[in-house]
Amino acid sequence: MLKATRHFLLAVLVGLCSFSCTKTPVDSDNPTPSAGLQAMRASFGSLAGEWVLTNYKNQPLAPTLQNRATLVLKKQTDETLEAGGRSFVNYYGGSFSLDESKGLVISTNGLISTKMAGSAEDMQAETTYYNNLEKAIYFELANTGQLLLYIGPKGDASTEVLYFSKK
Repeated sequence: MLKATRHFLLAVLVGLCSFSCTKTPVDSDNPTPSAGLQAMRASFGSLAGEWVLTNYKNQPLAPTLQNRATLVLKKQTDETLEAGGRSFVNYYGGSFSLDESKGLVISTNGLISTKMAGSAEDMQAETTYYNNLEKAIYFELANTGQLLLYIGPKGDASTEVLYFSKK
């Protein structure tokens, strides 16, 4: 019963929200989508499903925090995925969008979440997770089956990367 109530609450929260997207301008001298954008377009539909956050590249999670946050993606349109899941304490919702013509890569602006409290460690991990999701600008499906969300340019060593495994 409690699980069904939680799923209903998450569905209601996601259903009540409409989200705007952060736009990254396309180079006006080269309006054609890059190979990276084309690759994302080709694999966007493959993102649907349930993913588990395994770690970060630059600021690794403590072992007790690994494999606890989930990211559930459901297709809304060819360019939009409903996003939600359980972070370290709360349930959350939002959307990911892909819009090649405007240069938007991936966005989760306006995440909503329940407001339960947890340990200081869990709450800090949750804040970091939400901040990273909202800043994601690029994704890649690795040959290992992992989903990688980039918080900056893919080739930059300082770019944070969120690593997810399919559940």
